[in-house]
Amino acid sequence: MTSMKRLSLAVVVPVLLKRLRFAVVAPVLLGLTAVSWAFPWDKDMVDQPSAKPQESEAPMDSSGVPVKGGETLPAPVTEAGMFEAKDAAVLLENPVPATPESVALGEYLFTINCLVCHGADGTGTGPVGLLLATAPVDMNDAYTQDQADGQLFFTITRGRVTMPYYRDALSVEERWHVVNYMRSAFGSQ
Repeated sequence: MTSMKRLSLAVVVPVLLKRLRFAVVAPVLLGLTAVSWAFPWDKDMVDQPSAKPQESEAPMDSSGVPVKGGETLPAPVTEAGMFEAKDAAVLLENPVPATPESVALGEYLFTINCLVCHGADGTGTGPVGLLLATAPVDMNDAYTQDQADGQLFFTITRGRVTMPYYRDALSVEERWHVVNYMRSAFGSQ
């Protein structure tokens, strides 16, 4: 009987040692995994440091945001205020002469910023304009062409209905070039 006990102990002890070794090694490995999650190189993208646009310094060149001066057009907040401000924009005079160079630059800027909604022919049939619930204004229409340069400049600057404002995308001079292009390219059909 004792030899049977010894035989069973000889079989049981190695099995117990294997299980004991697994019981000790497994928690240690799991513990190391948990510790490795705390290392700084194991961060999610959400937790990484990032620079927000408003945290950086504004450029000091002409495209920077002015602290004093800048846009002199009023910034209305109501629809009635917008109509009043657009009526007042009649007094704005176009400081950029409509030279061939100005019209060419205006065409270039129109192609980049306006063509997607207003289309190449100015009828509001651009690829994005066709998707809008409210169609973009037809540049050939008497409503658009009868407006003073200052009013067109105001609309480009402040936007209207579904049209976004372009005061941040185009400088003051660039907006006047677009007005010159609009005058020369549209309305004569």
